[in-house]
This record gives sequence, C-alpha cells and structure tokens, in this order.
Amino acid sequence: MLRELIEIEPVGDGWLVRSGGACQFHATKLQAIEQAHTLATRRYVQTGCPTGVRVPVPGPVPMIVGTCG
Repeated sequence: MLRELIEIEPVGDGWLVRSGGACQFHATKLQAIEQAHTLATRRYVQTGCPTGVRVPVPGPVPMIVGTCG
C-alpha cells in the first residue's frame, strides 16, 4: 500500500513544510503544523492514499503526529 508523508522542519527563523517537491515557509511551528494537516487531509481526500505528518520533537527521532486514512 502506498503511503505519503508531509514533513515539518526548522530552518533559520521559521519552519518549512515539505510535501513532495514543494516547500512552504511559515513563521511559527503551529502554523506549519496546521498547514501540513490541511495538506495531508486534502491529499487523502483527493487520492485515497494514507498521508502522515512528521514533526520534529526533542530527542533523536521525529514523531508522526497525525495521519489521514
């Protein structure tokens, strides 16, 4: 089964949301998480492909905080 992942990562003074080959910059982590959730939901509705959102948290491994599908 195909699955997709949208990633959030810190850069300079903000956060990037990576989805496929596209990147969007956001000033706060909360804005980035909200955008990633919207993209994941939209992608799942359009394609039926389960989509997760990966967010960095303190520690060595990022966490998947939500999935659609």
